[in-house]
Amino acid sequence: MSLNDLDLIKLDDVIRSYDIADDPVLTDEWRALTVNLHNRLKFYGKGCNDYGKNQLWPHLQRISKDGKAFLKYLGWPDNVGRNFYDAYILSDLGKTDERYDPLIWSLPHRPTNEERQMKRKHAEWGVDVLSRNFSKLSETQKSHPHISYVIPALTAFHHERLDGKGTFSREEKDMGQIIQIAAIVDAYDGDRIKRPHQETRRTPEETLDRMAAIGEGKKYAGAFDKKLLSEYRQYKLENL
Repeated sequence: MSLNDLDLIKLDDVIRSYDIADDPVLTDEWRALTVNLHNRLKFYGKGCNDYGKNQLWPHLQRISKDGKAFLKYLGWPDNVGRNFYDAYILSDLGKTDERYDPLIWSLPHRPTNEERQMKRKHAEWGVDVLSRNFSKLSETQKSHPHISYVIPALTAFHHERLDGKGTFSREEKDMGQIIQIAAIVDAYDGDRIKRPHQETRRTPEETLDRMAAIGEGKKYAGAFDKKLLSEYRQYKLENL
């Protein structure tokens, strides 16, 4: 599974080309594997920090649901929303890679630069986790676009930024709307999670302002398309 082969503009067409709800290829063998992968996420860190149960799985459910709803708001077909949800809920599998100590995801302090760089590897390592698990599928299933294209793309590239400062340095010219939506909904939810070093949780408005580089901090300056982010802001404020 080569990341260089994943065209993030073409992704917009690929995700339209099937429907996870009734696809004849994605049958019981695929469903059984997804149950195992969901459980891997849900129970990650069990008996240690219960990170899967307390934060990871709820986060993935929220961003997948949010992305699906935002796609509908923008007028994308229903099958795209279903395909996005089914794929995006696996996007943080890299955080469960055996090379991680689960405690890195529940640090009592701001991460150091070294810890931050280690945490960023989850997008790349997620593709490794997918490859190991997808190897168990039939050749017909492995070649399906949901498995060979959409899931790996959303796993690897959901932290990309238009200014090229994301994990893999993809730029605006390299990205279609699907991957931009994935990055927006992930950033919003992540920014709304209260960290141990924060006194209070940010409000939706505060997070939306930060994402637009308004007021506090410039972390997200240059990260998102202004028009798409404005539409996301309107959608979120309408649905609070």
